[in-house]
Amino acid sequence: MTKAEITSKTLREMGPFPLENEPPFSEEPDDEEIVIAELEERLPDDLDIKTCEDFRHLNVECCDICHGHYAHYEMSVIDLPDGGKAWVCGPVKRAIYPEKE
Repeated sequence: MTKAEITSKTLREMGPFPLENEPPFSEEPDDEEIVIAELEERLPDDLDIKTCEDFRHLNVECCDICHGHYAHYEMSVIDLPDGGKAWVCGPVKRAIYPEKE
């Protein structure tokens, strides 16, 4: 997946964001803007970033905490043995690198 695809998927999975009570043209970012900014900073620009879905063969169940409302903070970018990058939750990360736990 690309950075943009992961951002879009994360926003969809997080569900609808509550309407903000900020005045029009406020300088304060809303929740969606915060998520987008965090993902933009954390995700690599690589064209093919693997995600938890790419590791189904490890038979690991993803955790709701990592994939939930705070995915932009709980998920991790890891370097893969083949030199690629992945955006994964804790259980998948531990399955890939059990020796680091």
